[in-house]
Amino acid sequence: MASPTKIVKGIRKAKDAKAGKKRKAKIRNHGTTKSKAELFGDE
Repeated sequence: MASPTKIVKGIRKAKDAKAGKKRKAKIRNHGTTKSKAELFGDE
C-alpha cells in the first residue's frame, strides 16, 4: 500500500492538472489571437 504522503502527492498533482480546465480548453479550441473585427472594427 502507498504511504499517506505518496497518496496526497498524487491527489495534489491531479488537482493542479485539472485546475483551469475550462480556460485551457477555450484557449486550445479558439486560440488567443484577436479576430480582424476585434482588431480593426467592423467594416
